[in-house]
Amino acid sequence: RADEGYLGRGRETQPYEKTINSASQKYLYCMEVSMKEILTCLEQKVILLTEILNLTKQIEVRSKENDIELDNFLDQRGIYIGRVNKCDDLILSLSKSLPLEQQTRLQQILHAEYSEDECSKEELPLLKLSIECTELLQRAAIIDKSARDAIQEQCNELREKINMTRKNGNQQTMYNNIH
Repeated sequence: RADEGYLGRGRETQPYEKTINSASQKYLYCMEVSMKEILTCLEQKVILLTEILNLTKQIEVRSKENDIELDNFLDQRGIYIGRVNKCDDLILSLSKSLPLEQQTRLQQILHAEYSEDECSKEELPLLKLSIECTELLQRAAIIDKSARDAIQEQCNELREKINMTRKNGNQQTMYNNIH
């Protein structure tokens, strides 16, 4: 039924022809859809960043072992990072469908430049998810640096052992060609 906004087939059931009949109503509907899609992207981004954080924690644990084996953690994390980048690209693309002033405001919300009090009830979930994304990224970056430092330390120790072996004798070893 068209008068009830019923989505169906046939002439008598055309969706929203009566409910969305002006350009301003269509515009508002499109903006609402874009904001919902952006919210969905942010929710997906939180899930992906949580996976990245979990993988980074596993990498850190492995980096502190004597025999570092990262299995495919780096590859998996790279896949998730690619998906996060796709979410960011989609958010950017969706935001371009908004008026310029709303694009600017959205970017400020996504960068947490507003407090919760400064956001409308529709903007609040965007702000909270953006803050959560930032926190997940920061936590992952700290853990990643710790893991990289531990791996670098092991590399330096191995390099020093190799150099000591070279200095202590001219014996042929498998390390003679490493500088």
